[in-house]
Amino acid sequence: MIVFVAPFPALSDEKDGFVQRIASIDSLVSDLPRVYLEISLRRFWTIRHHYYGKAIVLQLNAFRHFFVITSWFKKASSVYVHSVYGSLMALPAYWLATPITDLHGVVPEELTFKGKPWRARLLNLVERIALRRSATVVYVTSAMKQHFHLKYGRNSAADRIISILPKITDERGQSENVLGSKRHPKTVIYAGGLQPWQNVPLMIDAAAATPKFRFIFLSGEAEKLQRLAIVSNVADFTCISVEPEQVPDYYLSCTYGFVLRDPVLLNQVACPTKLVEYLHWGVIPIVLTPYIGDFASLGFAFVAIDEFRSGNLPDENKVARMRINNREVVERLRATCESELTKLSQELRRD
Repeated sequence: MIVFVAPFPALSDEKDGFVQRIASIDSLVSDLPRVYLEISLRRFWTIRHHYYGKAIVLQLNAFRHFFVITSWFKKASSVYVHSVYGSLMALPAYWLATPITDLHGVVPEELTFKGKPWRARLLNLVERIALRRSATVVYVTSAMKQHFHLKYGRNSAADRIISILPKITDERGQSENVLGSKRHPKTVIYAGGLQPWQNVPLMIDAAAATPKFRFIFLSGEAEKLQRLAIVSNVADFTCISVEPEQVPDYYLSCTYGFVLRDPVLLNQVACPTKLVEYLHWGVIPIVLTPYIGDFASLGFAFVAIDEFRSGNLPDENKVARMRINNREVVERLRATCESELTKLSQELRRD
């Protein structure tokens, strides 16, 4: 019996990247009996049971149901822990079993960035235990694996690099459609929220400084984004919230897309869904730094924000070559992930 320490996707927000990763791993063993332990420090004082096909889902409290939780770890054939937060909830598993730990990100550094030093110290300790006592560690990028090698010295051949990639099955995503689409050469898109790491003020400032371009801002917070654009005197823009299935139509009409991540560790080890979508749909990224996850080492083509502002842009023929190159980058990334997922599936099924 495989035991997962994570919320079950069907009981969570399935649009969330964290949940999508859980669902992706679950799909490898969806035909097998398995148990999900969703463990909370503050909730679930009474055990809640749910059943989804061959999956049993238990929602438990870490304190009140400690012995129930540890009993599952003892009889599990494999324990799969999602994120360092999950490792905190599942600490006994690192002595009662030899778990697989899926890191998802660099949690202590993220907490430090958010101004939560005490939580960062606690999760740093948990992370150290997880890295030293896991049979296998799953990283999102090679850059993340290198970070943890430098931090803890871990370098195991059993570890896996599996990026969090969006599922794109839309027929419009066929290569000939993407590469042959008619795009306005001076149209720029942004698809995303207003979180601090998106550098929205910098994006709006760049849009205001380039009045010859048309900007399409797709966001669930379109009204806020529209107010920012108006106040900053962006000359030609549209702010709109659309359904996910409509987004590719906008991608296929634009030449460039903003992805202005800061040059900090959190971004250097990440694999932003938005950037993968841009490369897949033929949108040339406008970046603050190219060192986002593994994309620079994979050779993706981009335009630096300073080049965009100054008008130092590639001609139409070069843009076409950049688009082909970026599509190949995504296809190589997907092929690598599929190979690593196959190996992980074999490991989970071994017992």
